[in-house]
Amino acid sequence: MSVFDLTKCSDEELKDLVTMEIVAELKNRGYTLGWNKETDYAGAIYIMVNPAFSNLVKIGYADDVWKRLKSLNNSSGLPDPYHCFAIYKVKKRLEDLRLHTLIDTLDSSLRHAKNREFYEMDCNKAYDILDAIAQINGSDEQLVLNPFSDEYIAELSKCKKITNDIDKPKKAPRMTFEMLNIPIGSVLTYIKNSDIQCVTVDMDNKVKYEGKTYTISGLAQKLLKVSSARGGAYFLYNGEILTDIRKRLNK
Repeated sequence: MSVFDLTKCSDEELKDLVTMEIVAELKNRGYTLGWNKETDYAGAIYIMVNPAFSNLVKIGYADDVWKRLKSLNNSSGLPDPYHCFAIYKVKKRLEDLRLHTLIDTLDSSLRHAKNREFYEMDCNKAYDILDAIAQINGSDEQLVLNPFSDEYIAELSKCKKITNDIDKPKKAPRMTFEMLNIPIGSVLTYIKNSDIQCVTVDMDNKVKYEGKTYTISGLAQKLLKVSSARGGAYFLYNGEILTDIRKRLNK
């Protein structure tokens, strides 16, 4: 049995087949002799950045993120080294595959190339995705910003502060047509196909499309064929994306 095969075995199966390969694999999973685990975490999902690729972040998984970082930076073809922006410690290996699926489901255009770990977003947006997952799971302590006390990351993230629940800013209010000054009966155009249009039916967030009423986000989900979507990012009013209107009006 090869080490590759062993990675597919459960912990109990490995314990029943004690060989030098098994010992090495169990140590790789965080066990000491006696098979007591030193840590509850198998590894971590990481966010890495490279100054040479300012429009990309690398999101992946490693049992040992520090070793992964050193391995990446051993390449002589890199004009600049990678830096680890944040890690999210996980209890199961290869959790990044689920994360990649989640990001692709929300917006498949973010992935720079198929089957690659690079995404066209800034590091703060990538961090916010992990932060949202941590909040949902109640695992804030598993998310660590600048885990290796890197001066480059400290400068890059100086405006981002991890706060406790008391210090966190209030959640921004839900977007409405009223706050965007969009009157009832206005025509909104789908950003991916100008032939697809809907009409606002109230000052909240309801629109009519093909005789049916949807929330703007619900219609975006229908057109994108996904389970979650920010409707304001996919519709135009007078040629301007709704989320851009909100930013312009500082709402």
